[in-house]
Amino acid sequence: MNIDQFLRDLLYRKCSIGPLRFDFLEGLLAVCITGIGFFIRTPFETGLPHWTHLLAEWYLALASAVFVWRLTSGRRRALVTYGMLLILPTLVAEGTILQGDACVAALFFVSALLFFLPESGKMGTWLFTLVTGGLLLWSVPYAGILFACMVLWQREKLTIGQLLFLALTAGMRLVYAYALWLRAGYTLVTFHWPNIYEIVGRASIQGQLVDPVALTGLFLTPGLLLLLVWLFAQGEKDTGCLSKKEEGIRVLRLFLFFGLLTCYFLPYMNQSAGCLYGVLAVLYLVLVPKEFLVAMLLQIVIFAGYQEYFRESSMMPMAFFAGIQFLVICWLGVKVLEDAGVMMPCRRKS
Repeated sequence: MNIDQFLRDLLYRKCSIGPLRFDFLEGLLAVCITGIGFFIRTPFETGLPHWTHLLAEWYLALASAVFVWRLTSGRRRALVTYGMLLILPTLVAEGTILQGDACVAALFFVSALLFFLPESGKMGTWLFTLVTGGLLLWSVPYAGILFACMVLWQREKLTIGQLLFLALTAGMRLVYAYALWLRAGYTLVTFHWPNIYEIVGRASIQGQLVDPVALTGLFLTPGLLLLLVWLFAQGEKDTGCLSKKEEGIRVLRLFLFFGLLTCYFLPYMNQSAGCLYGVLAVLYLVLVPKEFLVAMLLQIVIFAGYQEYFRESSMMPMAFFAGIQFLVICWLGVKVLEDAGVMMPCRRKS
C-alpha cells in the first residue's frame, strides 16, 4: 500500500464515540476548529481568558451541535454549527473581552432546548421550564422567551402550571430590575443596542427621576407582545404531522421573533442583549440555509452594539442598524404567523 492510499484510508476511516459515528477527517476538523477557537480567544497582552467563560463558550458550541444533530442526524451540519459558534465574533467579544455572562445564559437556554425536544417527554418539558425560569429570573433581555412560551402553551406544548411559573419568574425580575434602574438614574444614552430608541431619539433627560421615553416603552412593550400572542391564538391547531426538524425550526423562529421584539422595544437594553439571539440565529441558519440572509443581518446588527461599546462611536449611524433589525423582525413575524396558521384563515375571509 502506497502512502497516498494510506492517507485516503485514514481520512475516511470510521470512528465512534458512544452513539456518535464520524469519519477521521471530521474529527480532525473538529480538533483544528477547537484550536482556532481557543487561539482567537487568547489576548496575549493580558493572558488567557477566564476559564469560566472559555468553558461556557466551548460547551455552548458543543450543545448547539448536539441540538442540530438530534434534529437532523447530520454530522456535517453539527460540525458546521460547532465551528461557526467557536469563531462567532459576538461570542468572542462577550465572553473573552467583556467576560460577560450572556454566553453562559446562552448555554443554559440551548441546553433547555435539548430538554424540549419531542422525545424528551414530560420530564423534559419540566426541565425546560426550570432552566428557562432561572434564565428569566436572571436578566430582563430574555423576557421575550415568556411570550413565546405563551404561544407554546396555546399549542399545548406546555401546561398552565409551567406557564405560570415562567410568568412569575419573569415578573419578579422585571419589577426588581426597574426598581434598580430608577434608583440608579440611568438614561437611554447609557446603553448600546440598536433598537427603536435609536430611531425616535434617546436624548438624555437631566434632573428627572424617570425618562418619559423609557417609561413609554416599558408600558408599550408588554401590551404589544400580549396583542401578538392573542393574534397567534387565532391560528389553527397543530396537526401533529410535523417532523422533528420542522418542529425545531418553528420553535427557533418563535423564540427569535419574540426575543428580538422584546429587546427592540424595552428600554435600557445593553450590547449583550442580543448575544443569545445571535446563537439562535446560527442554529436557524444551519437548519434553514435558504434564509441565510436573516442570520447574517442579525449578526451584523448584534455586533454593531459591541462595536459602539468598544469604540464609543459607530462606523454607521445606529439608527441604520435599528432599521435593519426591524425588517428582520417583520420577516420573522410573517413566517411565525404562517407557522401558526394565522395567514390561512385571513386569506379565506378575504
